[in-house]
Amino acid sequence: MRGILKAASALLACAMLLPLCPVLKADSSQSGDDIWTCNDYGDGVVGVFLNDKEVSGTIEVPERIDGKTVTMVDVDCFNGCENLTSVKLPETITVIDDYSFYGCTSLKELNIPASVRKIGMNAFYHCAAMTEFRIPAGTSEIGDFAFEGCSSLSGIEVAEENAQYKDTDGILFDITGTTLILYPSQKQDAHYALPEGCTAVADYAFIGNTYLKTVDIHQVTSLGRDAFYYCTAMESAEIPDSITKLDGSVFGNCTSLTSVKLPRTLEEIGEGCFYACMALREIDIPETVTSIGSYAFFNCPLLKTIRLTEHVTKIGDYALGYYYSDNDTPEKVPGFQVDADNGTEAFTYCVNNSIKCTGGVTQGSVFVIIILCVVGLAVVITIVLIILQSRIRKRHELN
Repeated sequence: MRGILKAASALLACAMLLPLCPVLKADSSQSGDDIWTCNDYGDGVVGVFLNDKEVSGTIEVPERIDGKTVTMVDVDCFNGCENLTSVKLPETITVIDDYSFYGCTSLKELNIPASVRKIGMNAFYHCAAMTEFRIPAGTSEIGDFAFEGCSSLSGIEVAEENAQYKDTDGILFDITGTTLILYPSQKQDAHYALPEGCTAVADYAFIGNTYLKTVDIHQVTSLGRDAFYYCTAMESAEIPDSITKLDGSVFGNCTSLTSVKLPRTLEEIGEGCFYACMALREIDIPETVTSIGSYAFFNCPLLKTIRLTEHVTKIGDYALGYYYSDNDTPEKVPGFQVDADNGTEAFTYCVNNSIKCTGGVTQGSVFVIIILCVVGLAVVITIVLIILQSRIRKRHELN
């Protein structure tokens, strides 16, 4: 999906490259090459695009090209510049567009001018060397996945004058503090509790953090899509009863997750919700759940049994009982079974996928039945013995 969005953005940019401004020759520090392309979109919007993706070290974006003031770092401007370590932007820039610095894996230093009002989708995707980032006063929009893959990012600082965002201990919040927007992937605390007054976790908020073991979200009323995706150190999670839907891969690739307490009000488990939770051994699905998305519990090889009620009316493809084998081919988890009543959607899923279903008979219920049978047999034997003793006594009295 992200690849499609990227391609669509690039095509849109190409369609808008008219009129095309003359290129500007680089200074001596840039080997004398013509590296910049100027794109005039009208209404004072002038984008800049770097032609030479092999450039390395430090580069300065020009303020003016052919007499036009540059206001935007264009889509894919620095995309793939793996050897670029530092970029200086002019104070005229107002937009850092989608995928602008995508894959600049060596980028460490970047000044974001106070004039920047928008940071686009995937703008700094996989800028793995960037350790901190400062959001200026004028920025009012940050796109999805803007900092995804920034595996060295330990903190975000927001200018005090910013009217849209603020930071607390290097964590990005909306200005009211009610929504946690981004928890840096390199922030090294093992445990974190949302501050008082924070009731929402944004989409992808904790994505890629490899240090957090637990997060206290007891007061949350809104939990975003893919919120804890790739939090590989997370060991346990407790979702409050205010949450009725787990959207998308909330705990996808949380490979250390062993314990999850789902809310009693939960209705939907999204696609890939617990994808590749390799350490998960058991989970209690509330009776309120009606829908389980595709791949929800895919590649959970230690999860051997799951109980589903008749309220579950939708189960997606590969949602239960499958994992990746050595050759990356979906196979059934050995010994996996579903505890569900005959005639339910869960029972049908098991039949269609040749997965064992207990038909409502669990090991516990079998044990109870055995105990009842033993007790019943003991009662019968006792009655028979009493009757036999009674008859023997009567015969003895007659004799």
